[in-house]
Amino acid sequence: MHNRFEKVLGLINQIPDATSIKENAKLASVVILHLNDQELGNRILFIKRSQYDGHHSEQMAFPGGKKDHSDPDLLYTAQREVKEELGIDIDTSELKSLNPHWIPISNYWIQPYYIEIDKKLDFTINKREINRIFEIPVSFFKDPDQLNFHEIHYNGEPVDSPRYAYEGEDIWGATALIIYQYIKLIDYKLT
Repeated sequence: MHNRFEKVLGLINQIPDATSIKENAKLASVVILHLNDQELGNRILFIKRSQYDGHHSEQMAFPGGKKDHSDPDLLYTAQREVKEELGIDIDTSELKSLNPHWIPISNYWIQPYYIEIDKKLDFTINKREINRIFEIPVSFFKDPDQLNFHEIHYNGEPVDSPRYAYEGEDIWGATALIIYQYIKLIDYKLT
């Protein structure tokens, strides 16, 4: 199954060099919150967006959003959005970046970050933006039986992309690509 995604990963790896796309896109940040807990195990936090008039309404996603004009950079955007959506403070010095993604349908240039958190968090969910949060075990994403695929069009080209289903919710598109890359990264770090 993993060979199926080499084409889309290759296209994504070219995105950092596509300055013309970035210059004309809306900038955004998302954050993978990797929760390490002795009691509950390793989990990744996802949100389900509330219903609104837009391309990403009611989708499974990572906390994050569009860069405001007053944000000095995308790191700050990531920190601000996590605070706005979940009510928690994260330290930007602890955020590590992954390859950016471009979402053609909404013209977003997304900079994903990840952070490992070893303490229990008390969330204050912004119900205007978030319908629900999910803490999905890392083991779920490492299980090859949970990995599926769907066809997307990336820069006009049809390619297969990762897809997951958890508790009746689809994780697809950029979110699935980002979690797929992240799981490959942490598996690589462990070997």
